[in-house]
Amino acid sequence: MSSIYVPVLIASLKPFRLIARSSSDKWEATLEEINNGDYNYIKLHRTSRAFNAHLSNKMAATFGFDGSLILPLMANYQNDNLVIDEVNRILASIFLGGIYIEAITPFEISKGHMTKLGYYRYTQTYSQLSEFHQAIGEGDAGRLGAIKLFKPEIIMVDSLIAAYNYGHKVLSKLTNLSPFLFIGAFTYYKNHQLRESLANSWITIEQLIEFLWDKLILNDSKTINIPKRRKFLESQQWNASHKIEIFFQQSLITDKLYSLLNEARAARNNFIHKGTTPSYKGANASLLALISLIELASKFNQVNFDHTKLESYLSNHIESCIPQTKISQNSIHKNDVICWRKITKIPGEAGWEGEYENFSDIQLKPLKIDN
Repeated sequence: MSSIYVPVLIASLKPFRLIARSSSDKWEATLEEINNGDYNYIKLHRTSRAFNAHLSNKMAATFGFDGSLILPLMANYQNDNLVIDEVNRILASIFLGGIYIEAITPFEISKGHMTKLGYYRYTQTYSQLSEFHQAIGEGDAGRLGAIKLFKPEIIMVDSLIAAYNYGHKVLSKLTNLSPFLFIGAFTYYKNHQLRESLANSWITIEQLIEFLWDKLILNDSKTINIPKRRKFLESQQWNASHKIEIFFQQSLITDKLYSLLNEARAARNNFIHKGTTPSYKGANASLLALISLIELASKFNQVNFDHTKLESYLSNHIESCIPQTKISQNSIHKNDVICWRKITKIPGEAGWEGEYENFSDIQLKPLKIDN
């Protein structure tokens, strides 16, 4: 059979999940198969379903079984900003539709090709995540990396497409909202990057405030024939805080949303003008305000939006530090472990035998500091 390849761009999705065609589309890999690299690697090259992702080139997008999103490499994608915007728009729609998924960076989009039989391959990768996908497809990920293939989370492709269709209906009518910044705000928050989360969420809040100002205030001013009033309302004298106050006075936003917006704005001002790192509470308030504004804008657009889906991504227990620095008892219980392997010994551990390099200046100990 002669090979016919179609050049494609492949986005490695986060978190890692396999994407099945149906409940009967099984994935089974034993520990022995994973350790030996002789699991069903062919299935990790197979696409699961094509769908209408409303791409600018009018082509279909495809979900791959290994948890990838595949786009045809067309001439218009020579514009790298368009590629990353298209991918994150799709992901933002899925996210709005109730399935948690994270924003991706430009380096998490790889080059590849697809055969006419619907099988694809990563050919040039630019990130560790993409290298992992390429490696498991080639049966060469190594035992520590490939262990992710042992009883992984599997999601149905129909669920992803349904979530996309729902989210696209919401997002497509919010004409000045940046999907990249929107999904990035939640991704950064989940990854404890509070500065980036607050910056992205506040910019998105201002975009929605501008959308609502135009639809609810400026359009209303057309119905009242008072000279220069519309020009005044359209002037640059109205900043975000002024617009929020007008929304509140006209009962367009609730007391709760008004308080959240004030808290988020204060966190943003302290960050921008004083360099103060945002707190989890401030970043959380900004995201909650963002969700409420999307709900308000969707109501204006006559789109039914369920705010509880987005709110479920935000923990009720706001942590005060990142997981690595949180001091607590070991949370791993014996019954939680489903597989294990012997680890190598290093000098200083129980059971170590043999020679090793030893230097007095490589130990953690109090410094002797001269006054």
